[in-house]
Amino acid sequence: MGFKFTKSIKLGKLFRLNVNKKSKSVTVGGKKLKVTLNDKKKVTASIPGTGISYDTKIDGKKK
Repeated sequence: MGFKFTKSIKLGKLFRLNVNKKSKSVTVGGKKLKVTLNDKKKVTASIPGTGISYDTKIDGKKK
């Protein structure tokens, strides 16, 4: 186990930019619903305080 460093920059009332050594992400939302898109092509939607969340990958491939 090691230490983690994350920098979180608030961009207005609903937007937040999160940066750490390995990735970057943008979070949009407030107390009812949050949606996060990160640079590893993953989207997470969650309801804060409930433990309920949904993850999905965005692959960009068209069939």
